[in-house]
Amino acid sequence: MVTQSHVVLNITLLSKRDKPFLHVYAFIGAVLPDLPMFIFFAIETFILKTPQRELWETRYFMEAWQTFFDLFNAVPLILILLGIGYYLLNSERIVVLAWSLLLHCGFDFVTHHDDGHHHLFPLSDYVFESPISYWDRDHHAGIVAPIERLLMLIASVYLFRRLKTRIARWALIAINVLFLGSYLLFFLR
Repeated sequence: MVTQSHVVLNITLLSKRDKPFLHVYAFIGAVLPDLPMFIFFAIETFILKTPQRELWETRYFMEAWQTFFDLFNAVPLILILLGIGYYLLNSERIVVLAWSLLLHCGFDFVTHHDDGHHHLFPLSDYVFESPISYWDRDHHAGIVAPIERLLMLIASVYLFRRLKTRIARWALIAINVLFLGSYLLFFLR
């Protein structure tokens, strides 16, 4: 799934009407697993000037980059964080952050075919190859992508009413506009 979907779905699933401050932790947990990808893209594209084809066909799959990605998508490490937040610190903020990280990993687990993560890192090198992909047309992205967009729009309508500030509502609208634009550019061209 794309990062915007993770953000909207995670906040929708983890938010509490009486505790809007938890939105921030759901947001961080939704974005954090993709952060290494943005760093990878920025370094390879703007600093190293790697051509896009080489970037996605070769550099993305280099062991060093994969390990960097896996650190932020490692379910065993996230479960440790969840345990610390729940049992040791009794912190609702850390618990929401950890659940958001787990939701992100779960959604990625079922929507990545040949570009998945080592979700059991550092315990295992196993990578699940889902039969579906959110972006690869050879693995049903023509069906998965519109479903993802529809789920995000439904979640956005629900979430819009729960957001307390104008800036949060405008941010949600902007996310949806950018998300729909990316869909139109990528899938309908």
